[in-house]
Amino acid sequence: MIVNDSTTSLRLFLEAFTALDLAQPLLSFDDSTSREVLLAAIAERPHDVVGIRFQGEIARWMHRDDLKVQPPVHRTFEPSMVVESSAPLHVVIQLLNEHEPVFVKSLGRVGGVICRRHTQSAAMRMWLFGLVTVMDLRVTEIIRDRLSDAQWQRHLSAGRLQKAKDLQDERTRRHDTRDLLDCLQLSDKGRIIACEEELRRLTRFHSRRGVEQFVSGLESLRNHLAHSQDFMADWETILDLARNVRKVVMGTDGQQLRK
Repeated sequence: MIVNDSTTSLRLFLEAFTALDLAQPLLSFDDSTSREVLLAAIAERPHDVVGIRFQGEIARWMHRDDLKVQPPVHRTFEPSMVVESSAPLHVVIQLLNEHEPVFVKSLGRVGGVICRRHTQSAAMRMWLFGLVTVMDLRVTEIIRDRLSDAQWQRHLSAGRLQKAKDLQDERTRRHDTRDLLDCLQLSDKGRIIACEEELRRLTRFHSRRGVEQFVSGLESLRNHLAHSQDFMADWETILDLARNVRKVVMGTDGQQLRK
């Protein structure tokens, strides 16, 4: 995935996937429903909340814990916990980091709910994998544009370089011509950026450790995505991507990746 048009690419990551792609229907009951019925309903749902209807409209909600006290507590929908169904994923992720659950409304009414576990969806995985891929491409272009092969190779061990050369040879046998830089692992590219102060200044990181930690998180996230594994352990990396989605796609200087 190569970013050719910055406006189109940014729109893709900001608008293509929304809260609606993650939302689960919010099961709701009349306010007169018994505690026993509510507990049984919550026990069967993939989340710990239900909506409470007043005069036919969902106006409040309850968590499983609210049913442990007498009388049961009805909670109001705080504005900071509610998003439109069209809200982009980077907004949803940041809200989920502040509180859980997040409620989704459409046509002015709450009808859906999102918990962190709901982010393990195909839509979220595609969105995240796209962002990680763009980051990998951007790091590659930064190195290629500003360092010669000899300059970046000095930062890698003989073993890491040999691994890249082996991959290059394998690709050549398959008639896939790539230069050696394209055959590096993301961690190798991150090390080069981290070691070169001039390149670090082109990123949003001020220290070598900051670059290395972020790249390590990206690799972990990509591995979990590629193998269809749970990626909640990578939440901090996901949150970082969500907070900086514009910089990820556009670059810190607002420039797109060249073709």
